[in-house]
Amino acid sequence: MRLIKRTYLETFLWLIPVLVIGSIFSFFMIKYIIYEETDEYLTYEMERLVEYHSEYNDLPDFHKAAGIIEDLRLDEPAFKDTLILELRDNEMIPHRELYFSINHEGKDFTIVLRQLLPGNDDIMEGALLMMLGLFLLITLFLFLMVSFISGKLWSPFYKTLKTLTKYRITEPVPVFLNSKIDEFNSLNRTLEELLKKIAYDYQRTKEFNENASHELQTHLAIIRLNTEKLLNANQDELYNSDYIQPIINATAKLSIVQKSLLLLSKIGNLEYNNNTNLNLSEVISQSLHLFQEAITIRSLTVNKSVEGCVLFMDAGLAEIMINNLLKNAVKHNVQDGYISIYLNQNSLIVENSGTPFQDNPKILFERFTIGTSGNLGLGLAIVKQICEVYNYTISYDVDGNVHKIQISFPLK
Repeated sequence: MRLIKRTYLETFLWLIPVLVIGSIFSFFMIKYIIYEETDEYLTYEMERLVEYHSEYNDLPDFHKAAGIIEDLRLDEPAFKDTLILELRDNEMIPHRELYFSINHEGKDFTIVLRQLLPGNDDIMEGALLMMLGLFLLITLFLFLMVSFISGKLWSPFYKTLKTLTKYRITEPVPVFLNSKIDEFNSLNRTLEELLKKIAYDYQRTKEFNENASHELQTHLAIIRLNTEKLLNANQDELYNSDYIQPIINATAKLSIVQKSLLLLSKIGNLEYNNNTNLNLSEVISQSLHLFQEAITIRSLTVNKSVEGCVLFMDAGLAEIMINNLLKNAVKHNVQDGYISIYLNQNSLIVENSGTPFQDNPKILFERFTIGTSGNLGLGLAIVKQICEVYNYTISYDVDGNVHKIQISFPLK
């Protein structure tokens, strides 16, 4: 059911109790007005008779007295409701009576004035007819008003809906037109953010599938090839390490790739959200201790200028970021090289010696970048993903054989 039809239906259903309550209210209001007018008329008639009698000592020829009661005196005029049988319809008809007294030639008389009243059924019928007519008028007015207003006010919504219907995930995120309705503008902004998030997730999932397919297929092909060689080998060649070792290496690399891709996916899905205030200098010290053996083996010199730097981030992501930076600096360094670490409240710089890199350093942040020494893996891609989560700015500069990564933290 369309919204406009649903609006009509809900409005109609809400008008039904209004009709019932309005009819009851109208019944009592009409009855009150009838009584007030009747009492006013009877009072006027009483005053006319009293005035005429005081002047002429008689009643006018055309008076409307319903009865005269002798020897009865009332101190004050009194109203009374009564029922009188209507012989023609054989029905008791309500009347309103006014009793008042006059003194005629020294004798008290009570005069009864009577006025016909409509019955309760007649009043209720009139109230219902009146409210039904008003109900039909309001319904017609609402129908015309809602149809006109909704067609005008909901036009931006239908334009947005049309744009969404035509949108495809592979296309750029559409730009919704602004309207004079704040709620629709808020809806459009929310949809734009949602579509951007969906497009980003789609692109990330696509890259994940492409990377997984590319990287896993290579190692799976190595495993399959060497397994076939083992199947076709004779007894003497069965335990040939030339066949077994590539399988072991390929499975180890598969495990690393799987963990790295899963980590990237978790970071992108914001599964690490236990943010706390931590001192990054302590994380750096722990990470250096972790790689101390590799640093010693390669005879690397470590230069540190580390100040206190408190960041509000997930402790696990901070450890992953620093470990990947130092691992990259150790892995792609040269024998007897150096690593320099500079940290303050505004930035972190990791600089290391290494082989010259001729391509654009930005590609090193992409997944599975191929370098002169082979596949560079996902380490820097993971670091970049973490920086994007916390709006850190990361850059990679290469000057000859000097490689420098700088992460700038947003000002508080």
